[in-house]
Amino acid sequence: MAQAVSIKFGLIALMLGDGATPTEVFEAPCGVTSLTVTTNVETNTTNIPDCEDPDLASWLAIDEISRQKQVSGGGLLAQASADTWNEWDLAGGYKNVRVYTNLSAANGGGYLVGPALLTAYEQSGERGQRWQNSFTITFDGKPTWVPAV
Repeated sequence: MAQAVSIKFGLIALMLGDGATPTEVFEAPCGVTSLTVTTNVETNTTNIPDCEDPDLASWLAIDEISRQKQVSGGGLLAQASADTWNEWDLAGGYKNVRVYTNLSAANGGGYLVGPALLTAYEQSGERGQRWQNSFTITFDGKPTWVPAV
């Protein structure tokens, strides 16, 4: 059996757009040491009875209602990125966000991109340690997948 080829943490990056036009620049905030990309699916269920024996337990049918993509993470609150996080936290609004996978297209490389909101943000510190932050970013609608070239 062949061993799986894994993806190192540094090959995946969260990149925030600066909103500039006509050419927006995307940059990874310094200090991020954990990332989680989540798809949430809202569903409805319906009991489907057995027509030949209504006393049998019914099976549930599931219907997909909606989908949502989020990126959460955290790490060191680096001085180089503190203004970016604080400004977005205070101003709110949408930023174009990329979740970049630095691999070839054949190996799944490319990026998710779309407008997103900072839907949760936290900074925490403890005496004798460095200041940390954590965040949740929620895409507005379906992000677009752009394969690597």
